[in-house]
Amino acid sequence: MPKKVYCNVVDHRLLDSNTVIEDVTKVGLPTIKHKTVQITNVAGVVMDIDMPDMTHFEASEYTITHNNGVNCNLLSSPEKHTQEFRVARQKYDTTQGVVGYESVKYRLVGAHVQTEKGDIETGSPYGSTEHYSLLRYEEEIDGNVVTIIDSTAGVIKYNGKSYTDNVQNLLK
Repeated sequence: MPKKVYCNVVDHRLLDSNTVIEDVTKVGLPTIKHKTVQITNVAGVVMDIDMPDMTHFEASEYTITHNNGVNCNLLSSPEKHTQEFRVARQKYDTTQGVVGYESVKYRLVGAHVQTEKGDIETGSPYGSTEHYSLLRYEEEIDGNVVTIIDSTAGVIKYNGKSYTDNVQNLLK
C-alpha cells in the first residue's frame, strides 16, 4: 500500500535580517521556472518541443502580505532583504495512523520591488503586500536542505545534487 502523508501549516514566523516581523498573514513563495528553448521543424517530430535548460531559471518574485504589525515597516525598505520564513507543519501518515510535526524553513534573499498598500475598510486590518525580486532560495525540511538556488553564486542543488557543477566541469 502506498504511503500517503497529508501536511497542514500549524504556525509560522518571519524574520527579516534576524528581526521578528509580527502579523504576517501570508508568504507567496516564488514560482521556479526553467528557461526553455523551442525546438521546431525536426524531421519525424510531429510537434514543437519546449526544451528546459536545467541550469537556468527565469526571473522570479515572492510576496509577503502583512497587517502592518510590529516591525512590518522594515519589509518595505528599498534594499536587499535576507528573510527566513519558519513553518511548523503537521503531518498525518495514513498508513501508520500517526500524527506528527516537522519544521520547514524557507530562506529567501530578495530585492524589494514594490509595495501594494491594500485597501482601507472599516472593521478590517489595514494590510499591505510587499514584492521582492528573488536572488536566492533555500528550502530546509527537518534540518535537511532540499533545495538551493542562488542566482549570483550560480548554484542549483536539489537533495544534495548539484545541477550546475556538471556544466562547469565541462568548461574546464
